[in-house]
Amino acid sequence: MTNSFVSRTSREELSNGIKLLVLENHANPTVSISGYLMGGSYFSPLGKYATARLTADMLNKGTSKRSKLEIAEALESAGAGVNVSSNTFTISLGGQSLSKDFPMVLATLAEELREPVFPEAEFDKLKQRSIAAIKRAQDETDRRAMERFSQLVFEEQSPFHIYSAERRIAEIEATTTDDLRRFYEEHYGAASMILAVVGDVTATEVSKLMQESFGDWQGAVKPEITLAETPLQATPFSDTVNLQDKASVDIVMGHASRLRRLNDDYLAAVVANRALGQSTLSSRLGLKVRDEMGLTYGINSYFSDSGLGDGPYLITVTVAPENVDLAVNTTKEIIEEYVANGITEEEIADEQSSMIGGYKIGLATNAGIAGQLANTEIYGLGIHYLDEFPQHVKALNKREIDSAIGKYIHPEVLTTVMAGTFS
Repeated sequence: MTNSFVSRTSREELSNGIKLLVLENHANPTVSISGYLMGGSYFSPLGKYATARLTADMLNKGTSKRSKLEIAEALESAGAGVNVSSNTFTISLGGQSLSKDFPMVLATLAEELREPVFPEAEFDKLKQRSIAAIKRAQDETDRRAMERFSQLVFEEQSPFHIYSAERRIAEIEATTTDDLRRFYEEHYGAASMILAVVGDVTATEVSKLMQESFGDWQGAVKPEITLAETPLQATPFSDTVNLQDKASVDIVMGHASRLRRLNDDYLAAVVANRALGQSTLSSRLGLKVRDEMGLTYGINSYFSDSGLGDGPYLITVTVAPENVDLAVNTTKEIIEEYVANGITEEEIADEQSSMIGGYKIGLATNAGIAGQLANTEIYGLGIHYLDEFPQHVKALNKREIDSAIGKYIHPEVLTTVMAGTFS
């Protein structure tokens, strides 16, 4: 196929281990960058949970060459952007610009990744903003329900366990710029770096610029993720979080998912969930709890953080206090029926069409393609997977999807947490 991703994408591994993928798209004079480093919150030291996020957030606050304002002004004057953020396991890298400004954007990304200085004054401001955000979230029913759910389902050492607000604040206050520098030295390096570049550039040009900006970078060795699967709980459990003067109640229901991106039945599990509750407007949960019964404006189910690790399987819904029991019981009944009888052929056809259509729409932009290329690399799927994805989805059948339903969705052991005002 002359228009395939395999035929259009150049893949190169630099001598220092950086994986570089380039797809030329000369339809318009823009470029997008997407990539990863291994250095997310999973790697934060015990007792200072936010070190990974704070380190990533500080990279644009000044380098050995330029101040925060100088970097921001240079990017803004070109209408460009460079983004570095921390996830559970990875640091996400991103950038966008006109093609004529791509060399500047790549050089800026290299400068932030290779020469941060972690200025004390900027770090103090960042800590204050982080602590203020935690305090504000303590009055939000959805955040409090999710926080408590995570504490009930995942052990304290799990990356999916959310510590209490008091502990998070204390650990942020105790974190210093020396901690950030130590984390940076131990986790930032070329060996774990992936970068996908898509747009009005040539692979030769990008390779040359990458060698200039990153070719002599070494840094930390690539770290390993050794995360055991969280077992499914043995019994159901319910809890409440009482907050004052709340008009509605947020409910979180779920359990450990045991689903990771490289599981053989990952796509079957995704289709299974889509039909059950991914969309408030078209799923079983949405059509019954929202449309027919009018109990909520929104109800959703989803696998959270099912990538390099296996996060929770969640159902979230917001209801009036008097409708809590009805909403919880109805939701459980719908899920129980789904597990017992499986997905319908009509639902399969609808979700396959929707999933493939959404995938193609996502690949209509440089940023969408760059993100997908970076994902194929981090999971080791290969560039060819982007060409084959629609066929993989079309090939799914009822037997495979019903098997995934039985394996990954367990209404009999749901943990249910309700946050709101209870008289």
